[in-house]
Amino acid sequence: MTSWRLLVHGPASPARNMAVDEALLREVREPILRIYEWSVPAVSLGYFQPAALAGERPFVRRYTGGGLVDHARDVTYTIVLPRKHAWMELSAPDSYCQVHRGVQAALAACGIESDLTPAAHAVESDACFAKAVRFDIVAAGRKLSGAAQRRTREGLLHQGSILLPDPARNAALRRAFAQAFVARLELAASPGEFTIAESARAVDLERDRYATDAWNRSR
Repeated sequence: MTSWRLLVHGPASPARNMAVDEALLREVREPILRIYEWSVPAVSLGYFQPAALAGERPFVRRYTGGGLVDHARDVTYTIVLPRKHAWMELSAPDSYCQVHRGVQAALAACGIESDLTPAAHAVESDACFAKAVRFDIVAAGRKLSGAAQRRTREGLLHQGSILLPDPARNAALRRAFAQAFVARLELAASPGEFTIAESARAVDLERDRYATDAWNRSR
């Protein structure tokens, strides 16, 4: 079994956070679970969404699709898998289901019971948390977690967000997340750091892509 590398990062700018995620994908060698925070209450837009949706708030365009996510009060995590990982054989919905079982375990470790949505809700919205799709995580009729993915020749990038009714519990969720996630999915994991190549790639991507209007306002 290939060990997962755990990365836990404190607050960083929207551009830095998205640059790190893509850098991890571009340089991926082993499965990675990253848990991180935002230095400002920004929003992230899905790859195909128009910049006007962000309004006057700080924003960044993600490399993945999906809807607008408000990062003022959420817990964010990223999973990166190399091309040859077994989960890459799963369909997109089944890979969401697999990941979200691990997220459910993290929620349960904080005393929050939840369910996976069996089918998409009949709601149209540009906001991620206004509409639950199949295998999103819900509790008491409220969406708690959603995600977006992108698959490339390097592997899979899965970017997830968890919005608790009480943000005072976010710190406890961040502490419990990695241990509960890997235990539920029976994974081997250990804390790690950036490689030299990942660090260099993140710097380049932040400067040349995620901190630029050419990328963020491209639609």
